[in-house]
Amino acid sequence: MTVAAPLTAAAPVRTPPPAGPASRAASEAPHDLPWLMLTIVALALLASVTGIHNGFAYDDRWIILENKRVHALHEAWRFFGETYWPNARGAALYRPITILLYAIQWVVGGGKPLLYHAVNIGLYAVVSVLVLLLALECLPRRAAWVAAALFAVHPVHVEAVGNVVGQAELWTAAIVIGAVILYLRGRRDGVPLPRETAFVITLLYIVGMLVKENAIVLPALLVVAEGFVVRDEAPWRERWDRLLTLLLWMGLFAAAFLWLRNSILDGIGGDTPHPSLNNRSMYERTLVMIGIAPEFARLLLWPAHLYADYSPQAVHVHTTWSLEHAPGLLLLLCVAILFGISHRRAPVVSFGLWWFVIAIAPVANILLPTGILLAERTFLLPSAGVMIAVAWLVPWIERSPAWQRRDVRFASGVALAVVLTLGFSKSAERQFTWKDNASVFHTLTTDAPLNFKAHYTAGGEFFEEKRPVEGEREWRMAVALYPEYAGVWVDLAHKYREAHVCQAAIPTYLTAFKYDSIIPLARAGLVACYLELGQWHIARSTARRAIADGFYRRAFEYMIERADSALAASDSLDPTNRWTGKSRILKP
Repeated sequence: MTVAAPLTAAAPVRTPPPAGPASRAASEAPHDLPWLMLTIVALALLASVTGIHNGFAYDDRWIILENKRVHALHEAWRFFGETYWPNARGAALYRPITILLYAIQWVVGGGKPLLYHAVNIGLYAVVSVLVLLLALECLPRRAAWVAAALFAVHPVHVEAVGNVVGQAELWTAAIVIGAVILYLRGRRDGVPLPRETAFVITLLYIVGMLVKENAIVLPALLVVAEGFVVRDEAPWRERWDRLLTLLLWMGLFAAAFLWLRNSILDGIGGDTPHPSLNNRSMYERTLVMIGIAPEFARLLLWPAHLYADYSPQAVHVHTTWSLEHAPGLLLLLCVAILFGISHRRAPVVSFGLWWFVIAIAPVANILLPTGILLAERTFLLPSAGVMIAVAWLVPWIERSPAWQRRDVRFASGVALAVVLTLGFSKSAERQFTWKDNASVFHTLTTDAPLNFKAHYTAGGEFFEEKRPVEGEREWRMAVALYPEYAGVWVDLAHKYREAHVCQAAIPTYLTAFKYDSIIPLARAGLVACYLELGQWHIARSTARRAIADGFYRRAFEYMIERADSALAASDSLDPTNRWTGKSRILKP
């Protein structure tokens, strides 16, 4: 390839080779490009503008509405040394520029959600136009427009647009797609990549990683762009040598980013793993993701049903081989065959498929577990590649003899119009799902009544609204759907203890320990209940075991002192210390 030798030295000048078909189409000055862009903007707005009056919903509440850090800018520099999530929420992550952007919008918009949603909608229109420009680099104009139009109306993008915190996905997509476009234009017709273009791409890479860690895949996207889109007759070794220089610079900054992230989060991941992935090996996580692979294909190709969350039992989790893995394995085999067929015959299809694989990799849960099994917002950037691959069918159809018939062309136009209408209609209607928390949870529990996390989260909302009966009902439903997750048992036990119903809290804590015994707060809650019921001996022994396991020594020592004081006064009320008729002999 021809990436300006180091970012410093000038690249050798070489006469560019004759342009290929896609390269010629991209290099021509398209007189109708403004109109193409305007229609894509119109489609994106039709699909998203209904969300302009949405409020703060779901994660918006904890990251923006109740996060005092983003309500002022007087110490904005601190964002670069803090986590994305408030520490009280458990998860961490590192996205300082995203937090900075939220703070700017809070100050400018007076803390109202309107500005946030206006920015989201505007960004979505920009990203859709960028997909058009990317597609124009590798497809004829008509096919490129189809790819961008399908992207603009795709319902799977609603979560990224309708929910405020989806803005991180939008900024990342704009940065990454923009960087790839710069690279392809710099390499158009095989000319060397200008030094200044390489510098801008590297700068975008740094900013992208500080917006959202998913941008770290940009170097891999440049590699597949070089391999499948760039037209260059230079020897492959020369092309890769030049690309290697840019990759080394980007790799240096990626390493620095990972070091900074690790120093702030005390780990590369930072996110609290999804309950289905917690304590799972890489092999088990791979099996889990193979089992839900058909959901990826469904959401990309026919997103008739959308959910705010994907958890058991709405999606099934299998950590050992079973017949349930057959559809996922068959899908992966078909994709592998498509890779093999398209590698030479249709390199644009290979480019689109590789784009999806690379862009989805950070949330694929194979190398590192994340806080999600599957989330629609994470499809924003990956879906661009799939839409480009699908749009390759347009020139293929146009080359067929049947295309000469007027009725075939008319039927094709009608079919495309129907698909686009269905797309933006579904997207526009789906935007209302993200109006507020009540809408999100009502829709989720209605559309996916067997979704464990839907009932778990809804129960938490009911408790915060001082509606404990509904909260307990939802959490009981959650543990019935997914009893292996100890977190729900512990939360329910805490609520019983806070209500001074320790007779119910104690067995609930003990049930949680069957699934996860390493929960310090649950141990503390259990001891507190034993103390409240006057069961001094068992309170003392439980606290001692917690100290032996390395949990909260000072807190448990205080509990032991309370138990000892009560026993010193009188232990007659302790049912665990009543006379049983057997002598008590102290053994050495």
